[in-house]
Amino acid sequence: MMERSYINPKVSGRIQVKGYAQIVIGCLMNAFYFMDFVAIATGRLATDFIAPVIALMVPGFYLLWCGSRNCDTVIKARKYSRIFAEDQNGIITAMELEKSINKRYFDIFIELEKLFRKGIFINCTLQQGKNPRVIINNAQVGDQGAAGFMQMVCPRCGASTRIRANSAGNCEYCGSQIQAPRMK
Repeated sequence: MMERSYINPKVSGRIQVKGYAQIVIGCLMNAFYFMDFVAIATGRLATDFIAPVIALMVPGFYLLWCGSRNCDTVIKARKYSRIFAEDQNGIITAMELEKSINKRYFDIFIELEKLFRKGIFINCTLQQGKNPRVIINNAQVGDQGAAGFMQMVCPRCGASTRIRANSAGNCEYCGSQIQAPRMK
């Protein structure tokens, strides 16, 4: 079975490559200027150069910081995607996220808002306001990972229930088993 993912591979790949590039360039810059520190410490370079060398290392440290934040963004998105994939009804409430992550829901939704703004998630939406939650969108024909949900009508009682595509579930009202149709 293919693992469900709610991560936009193009966006997450771009962010991750950018992060790795920033880390590599930052390391190279700081390694180059670190050699100047060694030259100053061994007396091959005048101590007057300490301030300029430190000033030249600041952009390298900034690139390292930015790169680590970009890589951390992808790690956070993967963590949330796993939580979204395990959800049973397609609606992940603030309380469910709070239990899963062991963080205050207010902090979680600030983090999620930043991730959604970057376009890192697909097939789900962030709903804020009085009842903040993440809603997994309905399955579409051709939904490769069967990541979405379908609105199904119970054959026994006629109630409407959301069930993940390519799976079976129980009616929320009478408990009858309902089979969602197979998606390609």
